[in-house]
Amino acid sequence: MLRKALIFMTAAAFLGGCGPGEKDRSSAELDTAPLLVATTTIIADIAKNLAGERMRVESIMRPGEDPHIYDPRPSDARLIARSKVVLTNGLHLEGTLDDIIRNNLAADAIHAALAEDSRIEPIESLQYKGAPDPHCWFSIPYVKIYTDRAMHALIQADPEGERLYRENARKYLAALDSLESSTRESIARIPPGRRVLVTAHDAFHYFSREYGIKVLNIIGISTDMEPRPRDLENLISLINENKVPAVFIEASVSASLNNLVRKVSQKTGAAVGGTLYSDSLGEPAGPAGTYIDMFRHNVKTITESLM
Repeated sequence: MLRKALIFMTAAAFLGGCGPGEKDRSSAELDTAPLLVATTTIIADIAKNLAGERMRVESIMRPGEDPHIYDPRPSDARLIARSKVVLTNGLHLEGTLDDIIRNNLAADAIHAALAEDSRIEPIESLQYKGAPDPHCWFSIPYVKIYTDRAMHALIQADPEGERLYRENARKYLAALDSLESSTRESIARIPPGRRVLVTAHDAFHYFSREYGIKVLNIIGISTDMEPRPRDLENLISLINENKVPAVFIEASVSASLNNLVRKVSQKTGAAVGGTLYSDSLGEPAGPAGTYIDMFRHNVKTITESLM
């Protein structure tokens, strides 16, 4: 059934339909630069910082879409088939999109899974032994590795643009260095006993390992899991034992999950500290329209709520 569905999706994509962001552009505009396709908004933002105007960057997922439950569109296969570079996260984040990429990527196109690198040490899921946690973007040092891998993918696809890609990468890495310094300074201001982060799903373990904050959550690394009553009771007990001052909802998870966070807040007396962005950037004009803005927003929200 899956094979048939993929064949149908590929055929439908070539018969018609536009990828995200394409419908308002003329054919001439679409053909002026090579196409780079990123699966998530976070990866697309990194790519835009490197590519400048030399490549046209498109994100398959749109702001606010949850990659764990993303339902591929027929136009995704068409977009991938026209791409010169495809950048993914890897570590099983993209699910069925991996098959669509494999079945539609041109023979001369470059595909790089940015989190699948020997310099990145994946955290194992607490729920599924052997399953990696894909949320590596919550470690800024790991995003530097994403940047390096993306830069080399662009150079491989377009050697003539190497000087531009290296210079843009240098600038972006400097911005990440600044973000790293400000993050550590902010977290250091939280009293050690209050450095506990409670969220809807298990997206922040890399943040925890990198910046010294304990994380608690309602469900595991994928938002398609169902919370068990026992898990909810255990979480409430842990919040009470640790005297956690605030819990956080997430921008890209379901309303039902966020309602469970609010329920935990009511049962424990912990405040709802605000909204964090976990698996997707926000709208371009909002407070989390870029990766750096998203990370900065999250750190500010966490710090102000746990102080």
